[in-house]
Amino acid sequence: MTVTMTRSAGTRVARHPVRRFDWPATLALHLLPAAAMFAFEAALRALGLSPQFALTLAFAFVLTPIQLGLLLHAAHRATGRWSLLALPSVLSFQRRLPPRLYLMLLPSLAAIALGVAMLLDPDLVPEGSGAGVLAATLAVNGLLRPVVQEVYFRAYLLPRLPVGGGLAVVTSAALSTVQYAGHPQLLVFMLVVQLILTAVTVRLDSVRVSVAAHCLIGAAAPLAALL
Repeated sequence: MTVTMTRSAGTRVARHPVRRFDWPATLALHLLPAAAMFAFEAALRALGLSPQFALTLAFAFVLTPIQLGLLLHAAHRATGRWSLLALPSVLSFQRRLPPRLYLMLLPSLAAIALGVAMLLDPDLVPEGSGAGVLAATLAVNGLLRPVVQEVYFRAYLLPRLPVGGGLAVVTSAALSTVQYAGHPQLLVFMLVVQLILTAVTVRLDSVRVSVAAHCLIGAAAPLAALL
């Protein structure tokens, strides 16, 4: 079934129809990259790395490259080009937002996420971590992972889910939280973050603010966890 997403007010970009995936494809695209990450993370932990640092390296060297590769493959099928510049051809929620909206939303979203982090006290950075672990965590969680994941989960997979409306928001958030299944202390925190980012993306018809918010949250939350 082909579905054309509606456009919201603001600076609009051209829309293209998207074809919804069936459930097997949906689950495969969400869960198989996470499964590869779990295997790599388990190998690192067996070598003696801390769980959090192993997770950070697994994000950087397995999950993020796989997700980016799947995005490039989809863009290649649509345009015939292997290029980051071809990605917009397969992405939704590309509305451009005025700068004042970022100034209004980002501090609020970051404050909510940090409040949840302090309330739930997830093990974002284990106590006693050295400067190298903290720097790697900030680089991966504050830039690399948020950009690719928001584009992959929100702009690419979300509009192609077999369900729509509020159920699509919940489904997307739940499936994108599976990557933290090996870290139960992170699950509730990350589910709340994913729900917020997914809802904001749909409400504003823009993945841009969720990318910015995820980068901000990813960089600030580990620092808040050390306070």
